Amino acid sequence: MSKKARRRSGLALCLAAIVLVVALDLFLAGDRGQREAFIPQDAGALPPEKSVVAIVRSDDPELPEPAPPDAMLTYEQVDAIVRRAISLDTSERRLDKVVEPGDWVVIKPNIVTCTPIRDNYLGKGNQGKRHKGQATDLRVVKSVIDYLVHMEHPPRRITIAEGGAEWRNLSDPRRDPRQTEDGWTVHWPEFGNLSYVGIVKEFDGINGVKVDIVDLNYDDWVDANGAIKRNGPPIPVPDPNNTGITWLQRPEGYYVSKTLLECDKLINIPVMKTHDIPGVTLIFKNYVGTFMQRAYGQTDNSKMLLHKYAGNKEVPKGFVDLFSYRPTDYAIVECLWGTEGNGPQWGDDIKLNLVVAGGDPVATEAVAAAVMGFNPRDLDYLYWAAAKGFGTFDMNWIEVVGRNIEEVRHDFVKSRGWEGSGPGFVGRPNRIWLVNGPYEGNDLDVDYIGEEDVAPEQGSTSGGREWIMYESVEDYVDLSGVLGAEPLVTAYAFTYIYVDSELNAQVWIGADDGIKVWLNGKVVLKKDEAGGKALTRNKVPVLLKGGINRLLVKVRNLYGGYGFSLGIFEEDGDTPWGLSYLLSPEVPYVEETSSTSVGFALGRNYPNPFNRGTIIPFRLSKGSFVRLEVYDPSGRRVRTLVNAWREAGEHRVRWDGRDSRGEEVSSGVYVAWIEAGEFSRAMKVMLLR
Repeated sequence: MSKKARRRSGLALCLAAIVLVVALDLFLAGDRGQREAFIPQDAGALPPEKSVVAIVRSDDPELPEPAPPDAMLTYEQVDAIVRRAISLDTSERRLDKVVEPGDWVVIKPNIVTCTPIRDNYLGKGNQGKRHKGQATDLRVVKSVIDYLVHMEHPPRRITIAEGGAEWRNLSDPRRDPRQTEDGWTVHWPEFGNLSYVGIVKEFDGINGVKVDIVDLNYDDWVDANGAIKRNGPPIPVPDPNNTGITWLQRPEGYYVSKTLLECDKLINIPVMKTHDIPGVTLIFKNYVGTFMQRAYGQTDNSKMLLHKYAGNKEVPKGFVDLFSYRPTDYAIVECLWGTEGNGPQWGDDIKLNLVVAGGDPVATEAVAAAVMGFNPRDLDYLYWAAAKGFGTFDMNWIEVVGRNIEEVRHDFVKSRGWEGSGPGFVGRPNRIWLVNGPYEGNDLDVDYIGEEDVAPEQGSTSGGREWIMYESVEDYVDLSGVLGAEPLVTAYAFTYIYVDSELNAQVWIGADDGIKVWLNGKVVLKKDEAGGKALTRNKVPVLLKGGINRLLVKVRNLYGGYGFSLGIFEEDGDTPWGLSYLLSPEVPYVEETSSTSVGFALGRNYPNPFNRGTIIPFRLSKGSFVRLEVYDPSGRRVRTLVNAWREAGEHRVRWDGRDSRGEEVSSGVYVAWIEAGEFSRAMKVMLLR
């Protein structure tokens, strides 16, 4: 068979396998204005072309004075760690490329605590001890400033800016008279006995660079009219990549610091800490310190208004909103000291002597979280940040330089809620399902669809009813919202689960009525009585086979609404690495294994489903002429994305959902097809308008 014939045959087989029916009406139903705050999984803008993240630890042999990870370090040793991390990044987003001559650079550290007063009032926590794991190590800040002022073409101004929540500036007339120091004046013995005012004094004026401090709690704020310290309408949340994601927490937007709006670059230097709401507090959570609470009439420095707007669980949406106004240009996450357990306020200090640095804030956050033992796929706010185009958290497309994650990984003890009283942080359950039903009757033992062998795809039918895609906006899958809330009915939900190799895990399940669950055709749970929505209600040990697994959920409704929450987790509540939830039995990364094309691969596109654009990754083991095309379900070519020679290596191509004439194509399932030498592959991509 000729190459052309093989090509046509392969494409025909792929096209024939596609299910043509795409149930979009229900997914897209509802008021557009109400949906604007909802971020579909993996939706939105595209990540940068290359994301490089550096990891350096004190025991790296390349350092001038290597030391154990638990050693007490000198400033010179910390400085060497920071500079090595900066130098390892050779991407276009490295620090010396980010900072340009004449820039005004803002450095945003984390200064949670500086005085024992608050802890003594509460009578708990650290009992008046300065908690070194809560605050950014000043030696790292000093090192970065030293690097910047001695650049060949330095910035014109460097400002250290923070709005601490647990202390007042000494100039504040409302401060407690017992407070004799603040976050700027306090000297930290653990951080080389440095203070921020001391750092400013040391570097101000060197090479003509102005170095100063702005306390964001007292900074001018700006409204949408450009007025200073007025209360006109707040500034709408920016949508930098025209994703349609204009806000997450507050549709009206925020009042914003004048300093952050006017600076040229922002370098974010947080410390590694756990948190019971987002899971970790790193680059993105550090933006809570930029919230201008006084613009809303609040006279103290607490950031609780950010909580009160929509509840504690919405705070991650709030700090992603705040990030949008002045995104991080470069981040250095440090854990000379950090906090684990019930962080950030009442956790335990932990010492790792490492830094994680990079110009893609989402990728840097993902790597730092992974170093802490968290799966980035469990952090909701990373989906929103990636959707808004701030970077990627797909570990397949992040180049880690220096130490690898597993070498330095330390599984931080996770927060268990306020003072350890609650379940604390739990990973992200599956939110995209195929659903089917409802069926009259509420007996969990009545088989309506051939339960043991069912293996549906979107648009296929079982029991005379169609399987449709449903994406939940939260952990709870509301079947009554998509299938109706009639009493005395039963409905199904299904997902494929892909794992790289055999895996012992747990199915965590909560349901507000009777539920039955099958894994690969075998019942793993049956609960007849009503329960609750809590994900931690039932934990069932399971063995997942390597490759594709089938998971079927059956839920009954006695009356009112019905639904469930379900996730596959490790014992501590993390999603296992390498696990993916899929709507079809295709593996997430397709690799050719024939002797003539080893190392060629077509990666799963992301985001998928997509709206404004998607990335199609592929890998070449050697230079080849590549043809990458998109076809509609009828076999008509929609767009040629690549028709040229490409060198060996990783490649990514963007499709914006338009045809060869530049016109937007309609919602539906399309085929991306690639040919490179003897290698050819096709896969389905889904466009949602």
